[in-house]
Amino acid sequence: MTRRHLVAVGVAIAAMLAALVPPLWVRATGDEVYLEIEPVDPLSLFRGNYVDLRYDSDVDVPDDVDWGDAVYVVVTDDRPARLLRATTDRPDLGPGEHCLRGKAEFDRVQFPHLEQFFVTSEKGREIETDLGSYLAVVKVTGRCSSVLVDLELE
Repeated sequence: MTRRHLVAVGVAIAAMLAALVPPLWVRATGDEVYLEIEPVDPLSLFRGNYVDLRYDSDVDVPDDVDWGDAVYVVVTDDRPARLLRATTDRPDLGPGEHCLRGKAEFDRVQFPHLEQFFVTSEKGREIETDLGSYLAVVKVTGRCSSVLVDLELE
């Protein structure tokens, strides 16, 4: 291999690591939060056992927020977590509080990076029989970064 090829391979590996490290860091160092999800159907005709999740984001969105703007939602560490408030700035957190970064969509907050989860076919069949009784296990950091880790029965 020439030096150019080595540089190209090195750049490609660095780009892959740059994309993988942040979610792995959140997963390794974050605190667990259990979010209530709306009933889901895990079987998709075209994608297989991807679960499309929608969260109960019944929290007042600030009036000055436009559609698609970043919104920070403060939740408790209860099981399931209670949604306390939504702000446009990164919030100051009290004891037992965590925050999630989402997007404003009309009068709701969506969490696009937490809305799809792949499950095995066995877990998909299990979820199908207990629609609506699962919680999303999400790892969160103090900087409001979050990663969906698992689905558990309430």
